[in-house]
Amino acid sequence: MQILFVHCNFPAQFRYLAAQLAADENNEVRFLAQNQEWTATPIDGVQLDRYSLGRDPQGTLCHPYLRRYEAAVLHGQAALRQALQLRQGGFMADLIIGHSGFGNTLYLKEVWPKARFLGYFEWFYRTNGSDVNFGETKPPSPDTCLRVHTYNSPIVMDLALVDRGLCPTHWQASQFPDSLRSRLNVVFDGIDIEKLQPAPERKKEALTIRDLTIAADIPLVTYVTRGFEPYRGWPQVAEGLALLLQRNPRVQVLLVGSDEIAYGVPRTDGSSWYSWAMEQWPMDKNRVHRLPALQYNEYLQVLQRSWVHVYYTVPFILSWSLMESLASGCAVVASDTPPVQEVITSGVEGVLVPFFEPDALAAQIDNLLADAGERAKLALAARARIIEGGYSRSDCLQRQLGLINEVMDR
Repeated sequence: MQILFVHCNFPAQFRYLAAQLAADENNEVRFLAQNQEWTATPIDGVQLDRYSLGRDPQGTLCHPYLRRYEAAVLHGQAALRQALQLRQGGFMADLIIGHSGFGNTLYLKEVWPKARFLGYFEWFYRTNGSDVNFGETKPPSPDTCLRVHTYNSPIVMDLALVDRGLCPTHWQASQFPDSLRSRLNVVFDGIDIEKLQPAPERKKEALTIRDLTIAADIPLVTYVTRGFEPYRGWPQVAEGLALLLQRNPRVQVLLVGSDEIAYGVPRTDGSSWYSWAMEQWPMDKNRVHRLPALQYNEYLQVLQRSWVHVYYTVPFILSWSLMESLASGCAVVASDTPPVQEVITSGVEGVLVPFFEPDALAAQIDNLLADAGERAKLALAARARIIEGGYSRSDCLQRQLGLINEVMDR
């Protein structure tokens, strides 16, 4: 079988599934992407094909509601041009597995009309009940509502063509209208529970990473994010951590991430969200450390050394980092928001706190730092949630492969 994976970035959500399918000598697996993630390593048996946009989106020249749609069309055109070259070279896709929303899946059925299409649907944009205006007392403006609703255009176009769809969590699937949700199967991407494990005697070893060393007996609180931004609760976390440092003179904090925006919008005053928060809530620079995005093995060291790990998100896409921290046996304090509630029951696999109550965040972290027994109990339940909840790589792959067989047998 000839299989084409499609995403803006290689390998993204498909790293395990692509490797599994490529391990079968009867399959030819190719991956069509614009970029390669900087931490990504080659996957045996998977050939990467890159596409480039014909031009940059000219958002200022089109209707504001259509700027994201224009970008999607440009990705679709670029992916189609590369797909035509693949077809000329003899590649006739039997199955296309692609992430919907970026646009690069939009036109591939024009190249291979008989190919089966398994779409990965991560999010459906709503104007209420999720991320838009979360925490605001006033409803979003009509202009915001219309613009956000239009974001769904390439997603709905893909849903019209797919044979089946994948969605990683029940919360994310619930954002889709009932008429579309029936096409989705909820299967998570998979967590490598062999690699992500609690370190033996984890609190007895110092953490040495890059130029940073934190002694073994120092209580360490960790916060890992792709970008320091409101979507991942950075302003609330920063305020809570500042309060924690005042409460607890021994604790140290390790922040990991890039000073950039992954989701949402930048500040209008030119300052980054990270810099703004550090000015709003000054912290002892001798006890707050920040590292950039890390290579995977370094990232695992951080999780294994953490005494308490903090994860926040508005009602939006659930991060891999939460699932990886649970698998690593972290004692997690997280925001009491719908994506998190799906995998954590407060007091069982972690502790949930109201999103807009930094005092509560500081208090719950401090309580856990003082209670090794409670941390250990949460850590065991957290890892069990990943394993017994069917989030392991092997369990997820089994369900994904079953869905592929169902699609191909139609």
